[in-house]
Amino acid sequence: MTFPAESLPSGDLSLPLTAERLLRRRAAQRSGVTALADPPNAAALGLGPTRAFTYRDADEAVDRLAACFIAFGFVPGDILGMQLPNLAIAPLTMLAAWRAGLTVAALPMLWREHEIGKACQEIAPKALVGVAQFGEERYAEKLCAVAAEQLSVRFVFGFGSGLPDGVTSLDEVLAGTSARPVAAGEQGRGAALITFTARAGFPLLPVLHSEEELLAQGAMTVLALSLDRKDVILNPYPLTGPAGLSLGLMPWLISGATLAQHHPFDYGVFVDQLLGAGATVTALPASVLTELDQDAVLRRPTCCLRRLGAVWPSPEQDTPPPLFDGAAPLLFDLYPLGDLVGLVLKREARNRREAVRLGPARLDAEGSDTVFVETKLKSHRDAEGFGELLLRGPVVPRSLAGPLAADADGFVTSGLWAKLGTIGLDLHLKRDPELRRHGGIAIALSELDDLYRSCPAFLDAACFVLPDPAIGDRVFAAVLPHPGEAVTLEALHGFLLERGVAPYKLPDKLLVVKHIPRDSDGRVLREEILRQL
Repeated sequence: MTFPAESLPSGDLSLPLTAERLLRRRAAQRSGVTALADPPNAAALGLGPTRAFTYRDADEAVDRLAACFIAFGFVPGDILGMQLPNLAIAPLTMLAAWRAGLTVAALPMLWREHEIGKACQEIAPKALVGVAQFGEERYAEKLCAVAAEQLSVRFVFGFGSGLPDGVTSLDEVLAGTSARPVAAGEQGRGAALITFTARAGFPLLPVLHSEEELLAQGAMTVLALSLDRKDVILNPYPLTGPAGLSLGLMPWLISGATLAQHHPFDYGVFVDQLLGAGATVTALPASVLTELDQDAVLRRPTCCLRRLGAVWPSPEQDTPPPLFDGAAPLLFDLYPLGDLVGLVLKREARNRREAVRLGPARLDAEGSDTVFVETKLKSHRDAEGFGELLLRGPVVPRSLAGPLAADADGFVTSGLWAKLGTIGLDLHLKRDPELRRHGGIAIALSELDDLYRSCPAFLDAACFVLPDPAIGDRVFAAVLPHPGEAVTLEALHGFLLERGVAPYKLPDKLLVVKHIPRDSDGRVLREEILRQL
C-alpha cells in the first residue's frame, strides 16, 4: 500500500510502515500539536476528567503502557481483550499493545459477561482491559467475573477510580515517570486486531485484521476525503467496527490530524464538541444529519466542517437527504459492509447518496486509481433476484475461516445481499434475513431464538425483527408458554440479565403465539410468525 508522500512524516523509511511507527514519527515531527482529545462529558459518565494528548504525550503514554505489558510477561502474539469507550485511552491502549507485539481483541461496550465470555472461549486472551465505570455500569467488575471463569485470562487492567481489588490501574502507569522508548515487538504476532461479527447460524465470528489491511482502510479515507494535518476528525464510532476504523485510528495517524473522540452519542454534547473542537471532518447516521440540517448547526459561524459523512449501517434505510445549502461541507457516504470493511465514497451530488457498485470501487485521487474494494454477487439468487455480496481487496480481511473463508478467487461473504439496480452497476443492498443489527453490531437471529427458548417458562420461542430508522432494527419475542404459565416481558428480561446477556438482545415486546413455525430443517419461518399476528 502506498500513501501520498506529503501525508507521511519523516523518519527511517527503510522500516515497515506500522501504526505505532507512524505515531513515533508524528511525535518527532509534530510534538506539541494536539493528537487526541476526550469528549467533554467524560467526567459526567464516570470516566474522570477530560484529557487531551499532544503527539509527544501520546507517544510517551504508549511507551509507558507497552512497557507495563512487557513487565507483566506478555510476549509477542499474546492477545489483549480491550473493552474501552471512545476516549483517548482506546487508541493509546491499542497502539501500546501493538508496540509490545500483541494482538488486540476489540470488545464492544454493549457486551456483557455472556458475550465477553463467549469471545474469550474463541480467542483465549491473556488479559482484559476496561474502565471502572461507564454511566451506571461497573465494567471492571464484570471483566473480573469473566476472568474468574476463563482459564486463559491471567490479568485484568483498568482505567478510572474505584477499580476492584486485583485490577491493575493503567492510570497510574500513565502518570508514572517517562518510560524509555520501547522497540516495537513484531515477532510472533499474527493479526493486529480482532473484531467480531455474526452470520446466519453463527452467533460469534472473530474477524482477524492485519496491520496492512488496517492501514489500507485508513488510506482509503485519507485519499477519498483529502485529509491532512490541519484536519480535526470528530469520531463518534468506537474502534470495534468498520465505521470507527474508517473514520478514526489509521486516518488520524496517516494524515497527522487531531482525533477528537465522542462516546456515547449525545446530540447536544456532540454539537458542542463539533463546534468547540473546531471539527473539520465527521460522520453520523443519516437521520442525525437531517437533524443537524434542521437545527442549522452547519450554518453557525463557529462551524468548521469541510467533510460530512452519512453512515449507512442498515442497507435498507432510505432516509431523505438533508437540504444543506451551498455553504455546507462536502458530503460522503460510509458503508460498513458486513463488519469487514468501511467503504468510503465521496458524493458527486448532494441530494443522492453514492451507491455501492458492482466490480472494483476505484478511488481517483491525485492521479491514483487504487482499488480498495471489489464486489461480486454469488450466482445463486433468491426469488427477488438478490444474491450474496462478496468482497475482496486490500482493505478486506483475508485471515478468515469457516463461513468467512475466502473462495478460490479471494472473495469473502459480507453478510449482505444485493442485486443490480436500474442505473449502471449500482447495487441495491439488503441484509441477510437471518441477521439483525443494533448499534453497529451484527446478531444472528438463531442466537436470540436460543436465548429466548432457554427461559424455563416457555415451551418454545423465537424472535422476529422490524426495521428501525435510528438503530437499525427492533426485535420482538414470539413465545409459546407452558400451559397455565403467566409470562411477562419483565420476567424474560430479568432471566436474560441474570445470565449476563447484553441488554440490546432483550426483546422490545413479547407476543404469545400458538406455535413457532419451522421448515423441515428446523429453521424458524419468521414471516409465518408475522402472519399469526
